[in-house]
Amino acid sequence: MIFFSIGYGELIRAIPGAGAFYKYLTVIFGRGVGAGAAWVALASYLAITTAIAVASGYYTNMTMQGFGIDIGWAAWTVLYVGAICYLGRANIDFAAKILVPLVLAEFFVLFLLGISIFLDKGLNAFPVQAISVDAIMLPGLGVGLMVALASFLGVESAALYAMEARKPAKTIPHATRLAVVLVGVAYLIIIWLIIGEVGFDSIKDEAAIAKGGLVINLFTTRLGSTMATIVSLMLCTSNFCCLLSLHNAATRYVQVLAKDRHLPNVLSHVHETKKSPANASLLVTVLVALTIIVSSSLGYDAFVFLFPVTVALSTLGLIGLQTFVTLGVVVHFKKANDKRYFKTLLSPLIALAGLSTAVYLIYDNYGMLTGSESAWVNGTPLLLVVLFLYGIIKGRFRKADSSGIK
Repeated sequence: MIFFSIGYGELIRAIPGAGAFYKYLTVIFGRGVGAGAAWVALASYLAITTAIAVASGYYTNMTMQGFGIDIGWAAWTVLYVGAICYLGRANIDFAAKILVPLVLAEFFVLFLLGISIFLDKGLNAFPVQAISVDAIMLPGLGVGLMVALASFLGVESAALYAMEARKPAKTIPHATRLAVVLVGVAYLIIIWLIIGEVGFDSIKDEAAIAKGGLVINLFTTRLGSTMATIVSLMLCTSNFCCLLSLHNAATRYVQVLAKDRHLPNVLSHVHETKKSPANASLLVTVLVALTIIVSSSLGYDAFVFLFPVTVALSTLGLIGLQTFVTLGVVVHFKKANDKRYFKTLLSPLIALAGLSTAVYLIYDNYGMLTGSESAWVNGTPLLLVVLFLYGIIKGRFRKADSSGIK
């Protein structure tokens, strides 16, 4: 992902404007390919937004049960979706004022846990076995890779805010690279420390026994029950942050597609005072809510069924698009005869090799990721193919609009 962010950052500078994947693939490969990519991106962001909405309700209800409050995951999901609907209509600065303090607080408590483990165990908190080739190649590599890459989903979406950002040619590439480095380094260190605390040989069994409570249990042991309670509540705010950021990304794709006449133009309109894509935000909210309602009404457990299916679909779609865009970086700067070989050739080629491998492993393990044996469920990647082809056909036979991407 670091190598991806290097080449991607240069592409953002070279091709200004909003639209992210849509914009860049349109310029490099043509309007049809760009439109196909935009439809895949929109479907993927809607899927992951749905997944996080369900997870937010589920984990919040589980957390609040400890305080004697049990209103069901569905009620919490409704509250989350309602809050996101309101905040999604706010401007980018207001959303940032909500997200940034919460994210910084989450990193801070993880830092406290890491320091506690390190002060007790020293360098033994970093077992070499955890990063050995043998450990990496253990069974379940595809699933582990999907979970790891899912942590970076949306990192490319900073380019969607070009119309709202100050000095986008400078701030967006820097924000993208900084996000990848900070998230990657933070996760690497804290997970390594957790493995060192629990024990390399014991971590898998302990995680299975804890059933999602492993980290909370470590906070209880290391920093006390009060801190563990705070962290449990912060898990809820963490899900909220993810939900808001992914909702905003999906909203911007709706806006850009509408602006270029792939969707009704009314969805491209911005709020008169808040300058946010309010109509697009409302549509995303409705689509997410309908997906959850329909799934539940058909008798499917929204968390057990809908969550893994939507996470798997969105991860495959977005990582696939990242792979495609990385190829686009190489093609674009090759045509431009760019001489910055590390930034525009070597880094993208390394990223291309890694992301291509990831796409193969995710697809090869798709049934394990969804947790289903249904041919219909495990055939959902075909939806991405259909949307991509639909975008290509519609994009090629549609006349350019002066309001759209040039």
